[in-house]
Amino acid sequence: MKVPKDMVGWFQDHPYLKTSKPKPVTVGGVKGEQFDVLVDNLPKDSDGYCGSGCVDIASLSGGEQLLLFKEGRERRVIVLEPMKGERVAIDFGSTQIPDFHDFVPEAKKVVNSVKWGGS
Repeated sequence: MKVPKDMVGWFQDHPYLKTSKPKPVTVGGVKGEQFDVLVDNLPKDSDGYCGSGCVDIASLSGGEQLLLFKEGRERRVIVLEPMKGERVAIDFGSTQIPDFHDFVPEAKKVVNSVKWGGS
């Protein structure tokens, strides 16, 4: 599957994901939107590449897992405006919901340190 043009909308409309309202964000001078995601309404018999209790989101062209969301683990997704025609998404999360909001300030320090190269 190709990258959707409206990645934020794709996440919001995904049948097994619950997203918060997107908020504007800037990463390294590039504008985008951020929102939090939880797995929601996952069928009991769901068994994708990542196994049971998770949702496959994206994979590398070679089939290796790149991004998956697990039940009970909140994640933050940042979708940036296209750069040189390419879409960029950043995501982070902790292993447990109660720890997620404590983890966010540390993760934001890393995200805020991003500087895009001129390649």
